Amino acid sequence: MLRKFILLVAGSLWLGVTAVSAQTYPDRPVQLVVSYPPGGATDIIGRLVAESLTAKLGQRVYVENRGGASGMLGAGYVAKSRPDGYTLVIATATTHAVDPTLFKDVITYDAIKDFTPIAYVGYTPLVLVTHPSVPVSNVQELIAYVKSKNGAISYADGGTGSVPHMAGQLFSGMAGIKIQAVPYKGDAPATADVVGGHLPYMFAHLPVALPLIRAGKLKALGVTTPQRSDFAPDIPTIAEQGLAGYSIVTWWGIFGPAGMPKDIVTKLNHALQEGLNQPDTKKGFFTRGYVIATDEPEHFAKFVQAENDKWRKVIIESGIKVQQ
Repeated sequence: MLRKFILLVAGSLWLGVTAVSAQTYPDRPVQLVVSYPPGGATDIIGRLVAESLTAKLGQRVYVENRGGASGMLGAGYVAKSRPDGYTLVIATATTHAVDPTLFKDVITYDAIKDFTPIAYVGYTPLVLVTHPSVPVSNVQELIAYVKSKNGAISYADGGTGSVPHMAGQLFSGMAGIKIQAVPYKGDAPATADVVGGHLPYMFAHLPVALPLIRAGKLKALGVTTPQRSDFAPDIPTIAEQGLAGYSIVTWWGIFGPAGMPKDIVTKLNHALQEGLNQPDTKKGFFTRGYVIATDEPEHFAKFVQAENDKWRKVIIESGIKVQQ
């Protein structure tokens, strides 16, 4: 009886503290972890998000870069933090959909159970590009060209487990072709080698590739989104060229540790949606080639689960292995 009374009192106190914290949150600066080094796309997105949240929450939201291990170091740090809303992470398709399967033997967190999904932030399309000398002008011609070479073709990607790598694996599986990925340490060196004609094709992020496409240094075959991109409406989708259902983007979302109070999650979600839809923030995204795509926490959680299921299947079926 005494034990039950103590538990009831403790529960009441916890509910009281949670309610107060939700009403006064935040009363000190909030840390937004970026799981990659400064200067990259995730860092840029993180700083835009931090700026918009600072304006809406009335407390400074600051970025801390904790890069390494395919984004797992930063994500793992947040997973083990207190679920009070003061430590958040801007995560990616890599950290929360690819890494859990690709690095299943070494990953230190569960992408679903160890986090509280707060909001979808946005995405950027990829584009399938070739060197201008490759004798193809569309997706079906590329597939036929690869098949004619009997596996003697490789494609460039930004690193094992990266979104461009996964785009290539998904493409190969759906097209029924066998081709070897050549991993680089980032998109920049991979793009440089395709521009130089050392490898025939790759999946590049559209904002990076578009200037090279317009300059005639790369040839665009198709974008990876289900619909054509507003940034390049003249480039057809891969899906409309015979690979129905093909879809992959680099996406970003905000998570906290598991167990965050619902009121704080709601407050953060609404602040982010309002902040990202301010004219200056929208301009900051658009001029860099990023699409804002905010959503409610529940919908975002379903999206993350679907992404996990999708890439688990692709990784297992393609037999991708990494050296531990």
